Amino acid sequence: MKYHQRDLVKINFPIPGEGYKVHPAIIVSNDELQMNEGFVYVVMVSSQDFEFSRQYAYPLTEEMLTCKLDKPSWVKCQLVAADVETSILGRLGTVKENYFNEIVDKIIESIF
Repeated sequence: MKYHQRDLVKINFPIPGEGYKVHPAIIVSNDELQMNEGFVYVVMVSSQDFEFSRQYAYPLTEEMLTCKLDKPSWVKCQLVAADVETSILGRLGTVKENYFNEIVDKIIESIF
């Protein structure tokens, strides 16, 4: 298994109404699911701050990551997708555990 939970990856992400676009995303599913089922759940990261969906966004800063960001970015907690590991184009870094847990809480709040 090449990628793990909390990894920030580049992936061809399905965008509602637009098809697929390469975006950073965070793997939110656990490693056991990936090993047993062969797919991962990811949440999209974007540098676009959409005012209409700001209530679902979680700001992502460099202090939260093991890598640098090119632009200010947000986790789009309402945009979760399932995909296979082979669709991942590369690993950018990892989200630190305490911040990852906050992001998961925001995803749950946003979706449920």
